[in-house]
Amino acid sequence: MNRIILIGNGFDLAHKIKTSYHDFITDYWKFVIGEINKSIERNINNLTNVTFENEEIIINILPKKFIIGTEYKGLKEQLDTIRSSIGFKNKFFKELIDKYYLNNWVEIENEYYNLLKKTFKNSDVNIGPNRNKIIELNNDFNKVKLLLIKYLYKEFENFKNKPRLDFTNYKEVIGNRIYQPLNYKDFSENSLNQIVEQEYNLLKPEIESLKDNRFDISSIEEKKRNILQSINTNTPKKDIRNLLKSNNPEKYFNTIPVQTLFLNFNYTDTDFIYNEPNFYNINNNGALTKIKFIRIHGSISNIKRNPIIFGYGDELDDDYKQIEKLNRNEYLENIKSINYLETSNYKSLLEFINSDFFQVYIFGHSCGTSDRTLLNTIFEHDNCATIKVFYHLKNETSDNFSDVIRNISRNFNDKAKMRDRVVNKNQCEPLF
Repeated sequence: MNRIILIGNGFDLAHKIKTSYHDFITDYWKFVIGEINKSIERNINNLTNVTFENEEIIINILPKKFIIGTEYKGLKEQLDTIRSSIGFKNKFFKELIDKYYLNNWVEIENEYYNLLKKTFKNSDVNIGPNRNKIIELNNDFNKVKLLLIKYLYKEFENFKNKPRLDFTNYKEVIGNRIYQPLNYKDFSENSLNQIVEQEYNLLKPEIESLKDNRFDISSIEEKKRNILQSINTNTPKKDIRNLLKSNNPEKYFNTIPVQTLFLNFNYTDTDFIYNEPNFYNINNNGALTKIKFIRIHGSISNIKRNPIIFGYGDELDDDYKQIEKLNRNEYLENIKSINYLETSNYKSLLEFINSDFFQVYIFGHSCGTSDRTLLNTIFEHDNCATIKVFYHLKNETSDNFSDVIRNISRNFNDKAKMRDRVVNKNQCEPLF
């Protein structure tokens, strides 16, 4: 049995790294407003162009006093009072900022795909000026992508330079979650039945010999001996199943995953601090899992060998099928499943999930539709034994468990599989 640690942005946030889109946009406007204030100090009047990483923000008619605060909302409200405005060269970025201003939240990849579909639906993509709309959208999107990469690199470098004592507490808690023993009570009925069958087949010769009183079990390996001493030879499968679901299955079976895969959907390498499973040697009698890392969307620490994949990944969407029929490659430029072929990461993932049964631990991933194609491949795979959510505890009475479960359901075509494989909340726990 193997284990996948499915890592999303909430994993970085749990480590106090400011990697959310909210943090990114807030940081952007803090910088821009600082540049505006510098312009006012230099007595530039009537029109100011503030350039930041190729994105030009134009303020028409500056206020005579300094801008107060560091947020876009305060800037916009102050400019509105003097009938001034902010201009954007990047139309996609303007859409993001408008959504963010209204909701204090925005999902960049979802917004890109919505605009991609809007461009497809509202125009003849092969005639006249409409042909350039998708090219413009992609160019604007890629500029925002570069801004985000630069921001994440800065924040991750800050994290790496922190003293290790700053994250000792949550390293211990999260590490114990990652390397905890297998709990067969979490497993789906289908996978549990198959595991019972496997264990029975391994013991079948001894069970048959015991029936005939022809076998001395004292000489065999301890875990096997414990099983044989605890089962009725007339109901071996039923009894093996009960032992798997007992409170101390480690007495009878191997409860340490053979391999643990860190499947990281972030662009940071925060999972690197958990690369020593021997630190979490809990009730495993010295047995250690083998670890493997796949940064499926690339790494800001190694962009040349593992380039950043930023876009959308829902081939199951009905509109996507129509977009593919356009025979316009520009529409597929930022589709994740196509860009996965730039590296061997996706192939390595397939090899892992095809090799044996596996359980999925979800650490900070929302399981939204921007990764739906890949998540569907994992969640509905025949070897997927269980999916367990380690949720974000917002306060004593609020968490995001139900939100993540609703998102997980969208990644399943077979809802019966979903209900069997997803672990109920009573058996789940917060990530930190």
